[in-house]
Amino acid sequence: MATEIWHDFGADAPVTLIPVGKGNLTLHADGKALFDRKAEDGIYPEMKRLREIK
Repeated sequence: MATEIWHDFGADAPVTLIPVGKGNLTLHADGKALFDRKAEDGIYPEMKRLREIK
């Protein structure tokens, strides 16, 4: 997913992957949570949705 983010948002996109286990995934930008997999019933975000947030 990080590679897709860099491709769509540019190589300067600040992406940090922090493994936390148990399939948790939270995406933040400018200090705001944009996506929380736990709150979304365990689904992963589609790149289309991330592009819309952009």
